[in-house]
Amino acid sequence: MTRRRAAQLAPALFLAVGVPTGASAANRFDGAWSVTATAESGTCTGPYSYPIVIRHGLVDEAGGNGVDASGRAGADGRIIGTIRKGLASVSVSGRLRGSAGAGRWTLSGLGACAGRWTARRTG
Repeated sequence: MTRRRAAQLAPALFLAVGVPTGASAANRFDGAWSVTATAESGTCTGPYSYPIVIRHGLVDEAGGNGVDASGRAGADGRIIGTIRKGLASVSVSGRLRGSAGAGRWTLSGLGACAGRWTARRTG
């Protein structure tokens, strides 16, 4: 794939910070969040803004982008995840505290991009 295609896929991939099944208890970070991702290196541009929702510690994108996502928002606010679409893979990590959060993301598989994300609770 071209660098342009990689840059176009990065925002869609980042959107779906997903989580594995298995969590069932309510999490203090459950609810709606707005995430803004900023590219710091590579062919990706930005910033990108996305709505996500956390349910029982499971993070899901709120826009239906057809990605394969896995990850977790722990009770301590730590977030880790991997989002895949085609050959592209985005690794996401960070932490939520109260009604805000921040972390890093890295795109690999279609050209490398990396950056930071911030989040704020919206619901």
